[in-house]
Amino acid sequence: MRYSIAALALPCALLLSACTTVTPAFKDVGQRAGPCVEGGPDTVAQAFYDYRIQHRNADLTALRPYLSDDFAKILDAARRDPQKQALLNNDPFNASATLPDSADVASASTIPNTDARNIPLRVTLHQGDKRWQDEVLMVREGQCWAVDDVRYLSPANNAPTGTLRQMIEKR
Repeated sequence: MRYSIAALALPCALLLSACTTVTPAFKDVGQRAGPCVEGGPDTVAQAFYDYRIQHRNADLTALRPYLSDDFAKILDAARRDPQKQALLNNDPFNASATLPDSADVASASTIPNTDARNIPLRVTLHQGDKRWQDEVLMVREGQCWAVDDVRYLSPANNAPTGTLRQMIEKR
């Protein structure tokens, strides 16, 4: 009888230990080819918008550390395509035709899954007394977070709809 209890206890202990072991949802989040900006998704997104507002130009080379590898390739190809170039002349990273004066990126601290590979964050943009919201998709590449797309949420009639990737693909 003593052996039967021990024989039952060991498998039960192993079963319980397997239930309490936590493994990341994604063990490998890939590599990053380009340089990156340090910080979490909300910190990098805020730095991206702050840089855009401060420099007010469409220099994709300077924005490279903020952009995912795939998104940077798409934007670079659009910049070299005469039919898609016009999309990048204004500010393609927000729904308004002009650059905002300031941007407030929502905190990512409320997102429960720390193993996430992509996180959408709301961005409130301001220009004078005008306000609108967009959404920035942040992806993890290696140990870096980077901007992978922008979803336009502005209800204005002349504002673009969908995402920046979709606009580039449609043209």
